[in-house]
Amino acid sequence: MRQQQATTVVPLPLAVVEKYLRDIESWSEFLQDVDAIKFTSHERYLFTLNDGYSRREIKMVVKLRYQDHCFAWHEISGPAVRGTVKLAPVDDRHTVVTLVEASMPASLRSGMAEMVMPNGSAAMINVRLLEKYLIRSAAGDDTGT
Repeated sequence: MRQQQATTVVPLPLAVVEKYLRDIESWSEFLQDVDAIKFTSHERYLFTLNDGYSRREIKMVVKLRYQDHCFAWHEISGPAVRGTVKLAPVDDRHTVVTLVEASMPASLRSGMAEMVMPNGSAAMINVRLLEKYLIRSAAGDDTGT
């Protein structure tokens, strides 16, 4: 299983970051191998994954652990796909965001391709995309939060 981690600090309060991350279906904007996310029922989503070698749908559970400001997801069935986005306040205007992703290759072919041509740190790319998503969302939010 491949696991990667990346951390950044965003110039937004923890409550604002958590507010935008509660929109689980928007996560495809910052998770690069996720084409779409569809809500199916309480804490259940259908993730459409596309790693460039195969496209598949995986039923996932996504939970917000309120006590430690952590979003955690894992597969219900199929290949192992897991992750967390953990938030921690730096001060009243900045939040540390740590993204951890773990997955098994979808097939022998994609596993071999990953070994031969590693794509760098997907978590680092995704955390940069997450930063941009959060800042863009906050800039476009006219509710004053």
